[in-house]
Amino acid sequence: MTDGLSCYTANLAAYLEHHGTPGAADAIAVSVRLAVDLRRPDGLVAVSHHDRPLDRMGDGTRLTYRGHQDFGGFRADLDRELRRYGCALVVGYSTQLPWAAQREGTAAPHFLLVDGFEDGSEGARWHVEDRFTGLMTSGQHQEPFTGWIGEPELDRLTRRDGPEPVKHHLRNTLAFGFENPAPAGCRHLLLRRQSRPVHPNPLPPHWVTGTVEALGALGTHLADSDALVRDPDVVDDCWAAAQHHLCSHRCLGRYLGRTTSGRSHAALEEAVKCWEKLPRTLRFAATSARRGRSRPTLVRSAFAELAEREHEAAQALTGAVLVAAGASD
Repeated sequence: MTDGLSCYTANLAAYLEHHGTPGAADAIAVSVRLAVDLRRPDGLVAVSHHDRPLDRMGDGTRLTYRGHQDFGGFRADLDRELRRYGCALVVGYSTQLPWAAQREGTAAPHFLLVDGFEDGSEGARWHVEDRFTGLMTSGQHQEPFTGWIGEPELDRLTRRDGPEPVKHHLRNTLAFGFENPAPAGCRHLLLRRQSRPVHPNPLPPHWVTGTVEALGALGTHLADSDALVRDPDVVDDCWAAAQHHLCSHRCLGRYLGRTTSGRSHAALEEAVKCWEKLPRTLRFAATSARRGRSRPTLVRSAFAELAEREHEAAQALTGAVLVAAGASD
């Protein structure tokens, strides 16, 4: 079940399943929580979506970024990963994907699974899987893709053209929930599975952790119209948070027992409704802010209501979390 996961986690789940990890999507769903850094000097909001480092594999290896300025070096690294592990995660760019529903706008980083290679009479080609599916912030629905692509196409869709936005570098670095340094400014990125010492990597103390607490702080921060103008991409960050929490709630909801009270089911349904509304509310507020008409009350009340509903949902799902975590072990 990857419907609702982000373009990072949907394909991370595919990678884990390729290696026989049971219940990969459930394990990711259980990890979902929101944490934010609102004290960056550049005014951007940094967001973490997971309470455990998802780059750590069960055999002691870790997924680490490797950057290249040329396609030849990228391809050599990719070939090594395919020979050793049978598949690899690479960083593509959303609007450059031939199957993208949204072909205009900024090309955002997007994980892809490469799980096959052929060198035939018509040249080299790779088998690519993109499990990401969902309703985009533009209102368009992205469909998943599985198929073969040639070398020029692989080069094109994994090549970052132009300067790298700081927000995109932040998202890559925090894609696994905690900091995993991504080389800045590289044209091609992939993830290599390497034996690296595992050190504790908690978020710095100034981060606001815990979904309810982060929602409260984020609502106060974004009620200042300048915050939405200064960091318009925070709307996409909140959309991703909504996607993750919707997926998590639907996944965990399957583990609610038949004897679970109607009140608990209702609490979950109300939280789902609030998460579904949040991206629309923020898009409207951001558009208004750019026109000089801030909507502080709307933003603050949307986050306050969501925080309250999320608190109630978390209480209702306590037992389901334990059951789902056990099922994914």
